[in-house]
Amino acid sequence: MLRIDGLSASYRGLKALQGVTLEVAKGEIVAVVGANGAGKSTLLKAIAGQVAIEGSIAFDGQDLRGVKAHMITRMGVGLVPEGRRLFPRLSVEDNLRLGAYAKRGTEDRFKPLELVFDLFPRLQERLAQRAETLSGGEQQMLAIGRALMTQPRLLMLDEPSQGIMPKLVDDILAAVTRIRDLGVTVLLVEQRLAEALEIADRAYVLQTGRIVMTGPAAEIAANPAVRRAYLGM
Repeated sequence: MLRIDGLSASYRGLKALQGVTLEVAKGEIVAVVGANGAGKSTLLKAIAGQVAIEGSIAFDGQDLRGVKAHMITRMGVGLVPEGRRLFPRLSVEDNLRLGAYAKRGTEDRFKPLELVFDLFPRLQERLAQRAETLSGGEQQMLAIGRALMTQPRLLMLDEPSQGIMPKLVDDILAAVTRIRDLGVTVLLVEQRLAEALEIADRAYVLQTGRIVMTGPAAEIAANPAVRRAYLGM
């Protein structure tokens, strides 16, 4: 579904990615792990069309170079950005409906609401609340729900556990697995390496902008170098 070859990108004047090659097959959860500053967020921004790149990115065989970000969303690539970037003073319902803007003009643009409420019943209970009044975990649920409203075939999540209490982290990662089981491919950047590798099929380790290790997630999790560097074991 996604093929990246020789990808380089700069962010805020710094070279953040250098010669990255990566693949995501349909139906997978693929995790990208690494230390802060490794280039993980820039990778997702590059795929989403938010930073200039060198190299190639293809989604379902279509070249994404030079494609505007909103068109990449319409093609079926959804991004849940780091920090959520909700509209804080708008209601939960309005935030979700704005997610469907990319599908304006289509009769079924609000159909994903059923899926969102099934995954995250709390959101249905809080439809009239302003987004800024939600807990951190509920805001992350809303950010994922908003991305699902774009009806993505590939969902990219950037640090979905950031700033969330542990119980809700478990709920959100369980929802990510359900999303995959419903037919949405997932590319996951996550600071909680052990939890990410537990739900992922394959993983890439990114270090100072380069891929230094790749393989089945279970093998990456068991690798002694990874356990020492990222798990403190």
